[in-house]
Amino acid sequence: MANLRLHHVNVTSDDMSTLSSFYRDALGLELLPSPAMIATSANEGKDGDEEWEDGAKFFDAGDPEELQLHATRRQPYLAAQEGHSVNPLIAGHFAFRTDDIEGVKQKLTESGIPFDDWGIWSVKGWYQIFLTDPAGNMIEIHEIKNDEG
Repeated sequence: MANLRLHHVNVTSDDMSTLSSFYRDALGLELLPSPAMIATSANEGKDGDEEWEDGAKFFDAGDPEELQLHATRRQPYLAAQEGHSVNPLIAGHFAFRTDDIEGVKQKLTESGIPFDDWGIWSVKGWYQIFLTDPAGNMIEIHEIKNDEG
């Protein structure tokens, strides 16, 4: 089985200013530079970094490369807009990073666990799948793909 390690927790809000201030000012987490972003289909042709500038903030939660907190604007219709069944930005999620996304997908399929394959869609180079655990908690698993495919 592919090795999984916790990478980030994503929290969502309709009020990004208050959410960001809480994690930055009240908890003292350091704001990280945003990774290169990809525009959603609703904003095709737009620069992804520009689109996500006010909708996603990244914080150091122990290791700036491997343990982060992602604060994002809630997007209740994102899954339908992007042609998917699982919405990772409606109520937050936690994420594992792997070096073998295909192995993870194979194991989930063999285990009868449904998942939604988003591919590379928001963060450049991150191949992402989303699923829920039996209690309904949203989980992301991603692999960094340097060739973006």
